[in-house]
Amino acid sequence: MPATLDRILSKRPTDYFLGACDPCRLPVRATLPDTRDDARHTACPQCGTRTRVSRVYATTVDASCDAACMGATGPACSCSCEGANHGGSWAPATYESHATADALARYRERLDKQERERARKAEAERRSRQAAFDAWAEDHGDVIEFLTATDIDNTFIDDMRRYLRRLDVLTERQAAAVRKFIEGARRRAAEEERRKAEDETAGPVPEGRQTLTGEVVSAKIRDNDFSPSGADYKMLVRLDNGAKVYGTIPKALQTRRTTEGNLFALRGVRVQFDATVTAKTGEPTFGYFQRPTKATFI
Repeated sequence: MPATLDRILSKRPTDYFLGACDPCRLPVRATLPDTRDDARHTACPQCGTRTRVSRVYATTVDASCDAACMGATGPACSCSCEGANHGGSWAPATYESHATADALARYRERLDKQERERARKAEAERRSRQAAFDAWAEDHGDVIEFLTATDIDNTFIDDMRRYLRRLDVLTERQAAAVRKFIEGARRRAAEEERRKAEDETAGPVPEGRQTLTGEVVSAKIRDNDFSPSGADYKMLVRLDNGAKVYGTIPKALQTRRTTEGNLFALRGVRVQFDATVTAKTGEPTFGYFQRPTKATFI
């Protein structure tokens, strides 16, 4: 019962704990002496479900104890019983004699009202989010299609997919970043198709000492602890017959200025050099070259 108009005499924690069992939709009262925590768990006396209960704090006032205290469902007691009777109707031993049908019905009716209000607010929020998302989706169909279909393993893309599942509207910067991924994916797919077509028409690697002519596909630095510089410069060259060979970049081709991601600016450049070539076992269109000499740009 409220203590706003009564003189407060004392306030102290009690050994009584009060909570509510969700499956039973019933308040649960327990006496737990020698407990320091203000929150504990106890078994529901009706169904045995582990139920969280909170300590009852007693605020003693001039007012006498009444039925409101016995039927209380919250943890604060503010009458002269000092918590002894607080929620007493829900104690296991008093269910039959004190927990009246009307009191239980009022408690469950209050729970139903709270649940209906939570459901109403949740549905209103969902509709609002859906409306905002639908309006955004009208101009971002390509972003949604890509995120729902792609299997790219990328933290940023994973986050964007998660936003879509929650109906979160992406910012314009996020959408622009996704569109960059889309363009990159298209370029990679086109490049992969081109490489497949080239591989299907590629001829065999010419083995032995050969004069090789072709286009540099890639040039990279590889760590090598046995090299004086601690690294080797390697390149992959597509020969004129479509075969590919891999080996050390001749010094005569290490003269161009390196640009970002393009060692010695060699990618896409046609070159010619002499080298000893060995085909990779089981892959006649791929090989390794050694001891390159007479290298020139063409």
